[in-house]
Amino acid sequence: MIAPAANHYRFHSSVLAVLVHAAFFALLIFGITWQAKEPAGVVVDLWSSLPAPPEAKPVIKPVEPPPPAPEPVKKVTPKPAPPAPVKTPDIALKEKRVQEEKRKQELAHQEKLKQEQQKQDQLKQEQARLAEVARQEKARDEQAKREQVQQNAALQSIKNDYTGRIESKIRGKLNKSLCGDGKPQLEFDIALLPTGQLRGNPILRKGSGLAACDKAVENAILQSEPLPVPPQPEAFSFFRELHLKFKPNE
Repeated sequence: MIAPAANHYRFHSSVLAVLVHAAFFALLIFGITWQAKEPAGVVVDLWSSLPAPPEAKPVIKPVEPPPPAPEPVKKVTPKPAPPAPVKTPDIALKEKRVQEEKRKQELAHQEKLKQEQQKQDQLKQEQARLAEVARQEKARDEQAKREQVQQNAALQSIKNDYTGRIESKIRGKLNKSLCGDGKPQLEFDIALLPTGQLRGNPILRKGSGLAACDKAVENAILQSEPLPVPPQPEAFSFFRELHLKFKPNE
């Protein structure tokens, strides 16, 4: 059953081989025949001068479409300025006078401000001067007060000193036995000269209650002339009128 199929394929292979060989032989025959043809002759033209070169053909560029037209710009026509008013000679003169008046007023105002500023400056200077004068016067017054206090203290010291000397000198002239054993106290007013002499008799202002004692003290004052007084005139002013408080038994 397989043998008929094998024979069938073998038949086809044989036919195909015959066809291939036949085509190969035909190709060889036609190829050799084509190679055996004589070549065609070459024709050469001789020229006495070279011909003009052919004109170059113009290159035609593609036409580009034109650009779009710009939109029309709307022109804004400026409005004409209103015409300047025509000034008549009278108006111009009036305006000139007004301007001149304004200028004068401005100058007057500036001058007034300047004068006011000068017045303020002068007032400040005067106030400063018065303040300085017051300060100096106050300083002088304070200094004078201090000096017066010091002088009064010195004079008081001199007064106490010489009052003690006067009482001591009077006690040295007194007869104490006439005043008893108590503690009598007498007060006399005396007036003195710069030399220590009495200006008049002593004046009894307060007695001891013992007439003999009062008289003994008065005699002691008279016997003590001249009484010691300070040489300084300003200190002697305390002794022109002197009030003595005298305690004989102390």
